[in-house]
Amino acid sequence: MWNVLRFFLRYRLILIFLGLQMTGLALTYRDSPMHTSLYWSRVLETQAQWNATTNGWRAYFDLESDNRRLQAENAALRAQLSQPASRPANAVDSNQFFWTASEVIYSTSHLLNNVLLLNRGSQDGVKPGQGVLSSDGVLGVVSQTSPHFAKVISLLHSESRISGTVTRSGHFGTVVWHGGAANLVDFEDIPLEAQLQPGDTVVTDARSAIFPSGWPIGLVVAVDTDSSSFTQRAVLRIWGGVSRQQAAYVVKNALDEEQRALLEP
Repeated sequence: MWNVLRFFLRYRLILIFLGLQMTGLALTYRDSPMHTSLYWSRVLETQAQWNATTNGWRAYFDLESDNRRLQAENAALRAQLSQPASRPANAVDSNQFFWTASEVIYSTSHLLNNVLLLNRGSQDGVKPGQGVLSSDGVLGVVSQTSPHFAKVISLLHSESRISGTVTRSGHFGTVVWHGGAANLVDFEDIPLEAQLQPGDTVVTDARSAIFPSGWPIGLVVAVDTDSSSFTQRAVLRIWGGVSRQQAAYVVKNALDEEQRALLEP
């Protein structure tokens, strides 16, 4: 005990100086938006680099399944290239969306607000508000970027709101997540005339300025009717998963501003 007290007495000035320095830095970052933004950008960059390094070995366990998935994607692309174009070359959506290949290097699925981390950032043209897809379905929306990495609000996030449509009937609804199983989400605000049924498929719809229409979201496994609001609610089992390391694509809508401007009241 005496040695501990002697240490603090001997270095008390240095300890006081360090304490004041830390207090000053804390006050600066708390009161300055610029410093706060810089701080979180550095935190994101450091966390991403650490996760990319420590989680690299996990990729070996998924190499076989990922290779099969990539082979299936290549086969589908080759099949499309071998067929004549079904739309004119100047169709609006032929040059509306641009894709940036990336990889999920970190993800959570056990929290109420889950996030993903991609190994592409602002230097690659990735910006907040852009959608993120996998070969299986929707992953989320970019919320923050650093030069080399991007943070994504997962489909499994309490603030996630994604517009979806039922392929069988064409009716719209909103895909949300209130917690629970990592492979289930809710599909809400669907009109009664949609007559949802287990087995129906839900995909992204044309109302969204974030995602191209027709991308798979999930499969209806349960339906509940709210007679007071004349709407239905469904439980979807999402395609693929968002809690593992995998290939991902960041989607840029070249007509995003024009589309949003017309939708504003």
